[in-house]
Amino acid sequence: MSFVILSEAVEEYLTMRRARYSEATVNGEGQVLRRFVATKGDIQMRHLTPEHVEAWFMNLIQPHTDRSGVHRPAIQAASHNFYMARLKSFFAYCARRHLTRADLLAHVTPMKVPRKIRQQPSPAVLWAMLDRVCDPRDRALLATAMNTGMRSGEIARLRVGDVDLETLTLRVDIKKSLIEDDMPITSDLATELRAWMVSYALGIERPLLPDDHLFPALTGPRYRWRVTVDGPKEKYQTPSTYVPHRPATKLHRIVQSALRQVGLPTKHEGVHTIRRAVARHFYDSLAADPKRGHDGAIRVVMTWLHHTNVSTTETYLGITSERKVRDESLRGRSFLPRPAIADVISINHRPA
Repeated sequence: MSFVILSEAVEEYLTMRRARYSEATVNGEGQVLRRFVATKGDIQMRHLTPEHVEAWFMNLIQPHTDRSGVHRPAIQAASHNFYMARLKSFFAYCARRHLTRADLLAHVTPMKVPRKIRQQPSPAVLWAMLDRVCDPRDRALLATAMNTGMRSGEIARLRVGDVDLETLTLRVDIKKSLIEDDMPITSDLATELRAWMVSYALGIERPLLPDDHLFPALTGPRYRWRVTVDGPKEKYQTPSTYVPHRPATKLHRIVQSALRQVGLPTKHEGVHTIRRAVARHFYDSLAADPKRGHDGAIRVVMTWLHHTNVSTTETYLGITSERKVRDESLRGRSFLPRPAIADVISINHRPA
């Protein structure tokens, strides 16, 4: 067994993962693994024991002080399981390379995660959100999310050249699945994008270029000085401007602002709130066709969301085929059939 230290093993593992998985996935893994290294110390892999790993998780599931000296509350069950999954993959990599022999997660078990019903605004509410947005960039961004079900990062990476309003096609780079997809542009989205691109070109005072970000960053208002007619200087504010070479960031704040406008809660909400809502609406409209049913509808939505399996889509929408059958069988129907009159008489006259 070689004398490889923990930080070296982590970096080698992340390098291997970068060749196979998206940048966002590897960055998420790196945050967990580097946090583990910083807490447990840069020890040799051969000295790492299940007790080290158990102690790290025990510290996290109670109020604790992180390595920056900040007091943190106990992590939630979902975070615990996420950390566990990241370490499990790393430890399996180490075992294959004979860096460790012990089952380092022997004393750690997954925590039960409560299933919550996530917010799914109706189409009417989504339209209300869109109509109350004043900024043309934010309106077009929300319209894109509502008509494509795309993730936040996928929307931010869009370029002007990805939009073809002649063929109504949107070229999308799905980093999570490492694929490119030509998604259809709906009539509503085409209207919104045409209006936005006209406004965008006027805002930057030049024609749009294919490499410009479709939804650019926006500079904050700036204060400048100017000399007045009378001589003294005065302070004035210049308006915000678009930055075509930089993508918009913090898209969740745009969604939260729109949710706030229609009186909906905003905590922990973002682009995924819209993604869930429109995916469920798409599913319901497809499943209403008896020829397609649940199985056909869920597979179409799975493709639309760029999921790799049906179970992920069912979990995402909060519905399964069994739950669908349950709802259709019982909603609005009598569950316990009433007995016939003859049966009631025989029961009432049954000897004690």
